[in-house]
Amino acid sequence: MSRRPIYMRNKNNPFVIIVLLIVLVGLVYKYNSSFSLQNLVKNSELTGRVFSGNVEEIISPKSQIKAYYMQQNEVPIVAISFMFANSGSAYDETGKKGIATLFASTVKDGTFNKSADVIRDEMGTKGIVISFDSSKDSISGSLVAPKENLTDAVAMLRDILTKPKFEKKYLEIAKAQVIKSLEVEKETPAKELGLANDRLVFGEHEYSQNPLGSKQDIKNITQGDLRKFTQNKLAKDNLYVGVAGDLTKDDAGYVIDEIFGGLQNKNNGKKIADAVLDLEQPVLKINREDGQNIVVFTTKGTCRKCEDFYPLYVANYIFGGAGLNSKLNQKIREKEGLTYGGYSSMILTDKANLLTIGFSTTKDNFEKAVAMFKSEWKNYAQNGFSKEDVEFAKDYLIASYNLRFASILGIADMLVMQQKFDLGLDFLQKRNSYVKNVTLEDVNKAANKYFTDKMLQAQIGTFN
Repeated sequence: MSRRPIYMRNKNNPFVIIVLLIVLVGLVYKYNSSFSLQNLVKNSELTGRVFSGNVEEIISPKSQIKAYYMQQNEVPIVAISFMFANSGSAYDETGKKGIATLFASTVKDGTFNKSADVIRDEMGTKGIVISFDSSKDSISGSLVAPKENLTDAVAMLRDILTKPKFEKKYLEIAKAQVIKSLEVEKETPAKELGLANDRLVFGEHEYSQNPLGSKQDIKNITQGDLRKFTQNKLAKDNLYVGVAGDLTKDDAGYVIDEIFGGLQNKNNGKKIADAVLDLEQPVLKINREDGQNIVVFTTKGTCRKCEDFYPLYVANYIFGGAGLNSKLNQKIREKEGLTYGGYSSMILTDKANLLTIGFSTTKDNFEKAVAMFKSEWKNYAQNGFSKEDVEFAKDYLIASYNLRFASILGIADMLVMQQKFDLGLDFLQKRNSYVKNVTLEDVNKAANKYFTDKMLQAQIGTFN
């Protein structure tokens, strides 16, 4: 920072070593079809490793902004991850649908102090990476910079957040891209099905909205609308911050004040209610001539802090979350050859928690594949998984977790999630024990509860 000297350090970087190992794993997999990533991870030294970093809660001295902080001195790099809750596409105002998505793609396009071109040039020459993204629930972003250029990076991000210009030239380009994406969605069966499934699952709730908005709304959004969005949605009371890297605790507090201290205290965005799911609706069929039929099933999931989160997490991994090693794929892909692959996934959002399953197949095999899936789903709901299934899944989920921290930004992102879900300062040390302590009985109880026959079914393709 400008008030204290910054020194470069030259130490071996374990994160680089991990990344190189991942690349090596990819090469081995490419040239050896019998290779199993699960077996490699299970038998590696990662299995018993406990995360050693110390997470601290800090309060910035001037603005009193809370953040989670972890010092990492291995390389002279700093990462800052942040999230503004209750500001994503579900919170778009009437007549401004798609503004959250448009904001995330254009907020770096110029400030009242620097043009978009100057910002891009400085980021490139100084090794600064600033990014933004939007989801249904939130606007998120990050900064990664070499320590020697941190002062410039902090000033740049502060300028972007507090004085965005949304240069007209680049705004028009972004709007045209969003409109083009809306048109492409209509031509893509998976996209069309996904949007239709959201409408089926969420009904009139804001989650049913297309995050890209509508063509007319996008056309009408102005620079002023985006600046107003910035002022209303980006505030201190809906902000989560994670800081990781080569800087002291005092420096971290100073950086947080510098970047976020100029934001307003309270966000003025709309509020939305919890989603109420109606699982008693008939199958949604979208007839469309295509080479594949696609189906997605949706049922209720569990919350992040619920007692059965980890049991369902393990059950979901075994059934459809383990890629080609999952029970779903072993049955309908490997044994029967009915699909290129299927999946199951836990979806955690602020207003609804879901469990989804999906796959694609030819029209001739579609009914057989659906019947086979339902049979497998019911089988594991009633009879559960084996002890070997559960132990293998737990070993992999424990060992592979450490790969998430192969970068400083990965750590900063996790610090934000720890706050968002109120997981506690010691979560990184305890997380693997949460998985390890899950019993066979816990997993099968979760499968019995959540692998229900009350599911919504949406499908697209050619049907008899």
